Amino acid sequence: MSSPHGTHTGYHIEPYHMNGLNWKLAPCNPKRNNITIVTGFMPDWWEEEYGITFRREFHAKPDVHKQTLVRMKEILQERFGRLPNFDYGSNYAESYPTERRYGDALIPALFGAKVSFDEASGHPYAEEMNLSDEEAIQLQVPNIADNPILKSIFDQRRDKDIPTVGELGFEGVVNIAHKLRGQQMFMDFIEKPHVIRHILEVVCETIEKVVLHVRKWQDTEGSRPTYFVNCDCLINMISGNMYSEQLLEFDKRLHTTFDLFGIHTCNWSIDPYLDALAEVGDLAYLDMGADSDIDRVHELFPGVEPSVFFHPETLRRMTESEIHKAITDLGKRIGRGYILFSDLEVGTTDGQIRTAYEAAANL
Repeated sequence: MSSPHGTHTGYHIEPYHMNGLNWKLAPCNPKRNNITIVTGFMPDWWEEEYGITFRREFHAKPDVHKQTLVRMKEILQERFGRLPNFDYGSNYAESYPTERRYGDALIPALFGAKVSFDEASGHPYAEEMNLSDEEAIQLQVPNIADNPILKSIFDQRRDKDIPTVGELGFEGVVNIAHKLRGQQMFMDFIEKPHVIRHILEVVCETIEKVVLHVRKWQDTEGSRPTYFVNCDCLINMISGNMYSEQLLEFDKRLHTTFDLFGIHTCNWSIDPYLDALAEVGDLAYLDMGADSDIDRVHELFPGVEPSVFFHPETLRRMTESEIHKAITDLGKRIGRGYILFSDLEVGTTDGQIRTAYEAAANL
């Protein structure tokens, strides 16, 4: 197990968006602005604006992966570099980047899920395996150390002296369980709790082993704290009580495994789950929809800098004056934290984005 929480106060988990929302370990910066906006664009934005795609080669060929990310960073730097606190990625040109290779399909692929790289979304997609009851009960943690997908990602780093940058997508316990069991998962919580519990236990252990395996590869000397954000995107499909009774224990377990631990809940109201989430312990990251009770979040998680989603379609339809007011009002509710502009769509103007950044910087 890793060190107890609270021993790595010099670091926090920071959201960023380069080909998908992700999270990185970052040194704490008490001088940064109260509100930081995190901006990401849908694959169709990249394709329509610049002809950039994220198909199989982007994920399977490290040279294509690197060249694409270098170009993306240059574009963002040139187009948005004057905006306050705009994050346009890491130093991909002088490193070995691994930004969401295999997307959210990485761990399902380790279980044998079929992965499509050519879906309309522009991101890898793991097909549901729809395991039978018997297959589910027999599910085991895959061999992580000798897995060909992970080995290929590691071994393709030909120059061992250059740093790795970027984060693989590790997804979350309930999300991966859904990929394995399919829609039957939701009925399992009611009708076959022993089946879904076994799946969840295997998935949780797999996530732990994969993330720690990757962290050791990224940081061979163990000089930085381990960290992980569990993606609980699908908890909005179940009740607060069901989360508390059947899923909360896995967030608690992951909290003890990693030095810094956070929870991603997607763009939903977090309110039905807040009391249960407070039982997890200190969190290094927590995100939520804008209609969540942020005052209650501050009360239950005084050490958290909330990350709050701003719906991309809402932004696209607003005037610049409306955006300025909305960001100002939301920023005041958050106090110190992040506003997530994830998956901005074609048609979102630079003026709309600029207005949001300027409003946040003035808070």
